[in-house]
Amino acid sequence: MQQHPLSTGFIQLQQRQLFLRAVQNSTGNGHAIVVIPPFAEEMNKSRHLINAAMRQLATAGYSCFMLDNYGTGDSAGDLDQASVDIWRDDLYQLLLLLQQQGYQSVSFIAVRFGVIQLFDLLNKHTLPLPVQQLVLWQPVFDVGKFWQQFLRLKVAEAMAAGNKTSQKDLEQQLNNGENIEIAGYPISPAFYHSLLNINSSIPAQLNSVNLHWLETSQLDTVALPVQKMRDHLQQHCKLNYTQLKAEPYWQTAELASAEQLIALTLQHLTEGSQHD
Repeated sequence: MQQHPLSTGFIQLQQRQLFLRAVQNSTGNGHAIVVIPPFAEEMNKSRHLINAAMRQLATAGYSCFMLDNYGTGDSAGDLDQASVDIWRDDLYQLLLLLQQQGYQSVSFIAVRFGVIQLFDLLNKHTLPLPVQQLVLWQPVFDVGKFWQQFLRLKVAEAMAAGNKTSQKDLEQQLNNGENIEIAGYPISPAFYHSLLNINSSIPAQLNSVNLHWLETSQLDTVALPVQKMRDHLQQHCKLNYTQLKAEPYWQTAELASAEQLIALTLQHLTEGSQHD
């Protein structure tokens, strides 16, 4: 199907050197699966699970691709040179490349902050490939809440050192044009302002897509915020929600295993594509 199939390594998009992980199936069924990874430390905790899912999907006949966002992972640049706008453009360019390679449709696996990125992409671009399935791992839907939780790391770090700071103080520094460092990650004013401009509302095209939400929790019941979001999503799309009782793989001290999460991801993506 492809003349020069994309392989794992560096690719150049918009003058940026980005690291692409590609696990291809040579039989090629014309359907690409694109993974949008989580942010910062959560990526380090999840990468082994994403790699395992990509390998299993390739064995099942699917080609999978994941870009390390510019300024993160193995891609060029530093985080303080990045913005969500750059990340969105790079994802869009990757989809154009896949279309040029002969792929006819795409599904996404979006992990944590990757879900916000995916919704922002769908809200701001008409994609070059029709979307079949979305599989969300432990989705973060609210960018304000994501930012607040990320800043809490800095507030806690300051408290442990006997200093006092607040979300307001940190945002003031960014608004004054200063970089701040959170848990070893440099955050620039440009990155902060690009977060404020994210459109993470529910994309209109979700009404024609199968959405699978895989929530991992140690609770026996569905948490209230999750229940509310689930009800909200169900008004807009065909939602398949599953709650798995397991440890929170995106934030455990040791790398966690998540066989059930990977097995369900595989099931949703392989069954869903056959129905189309």
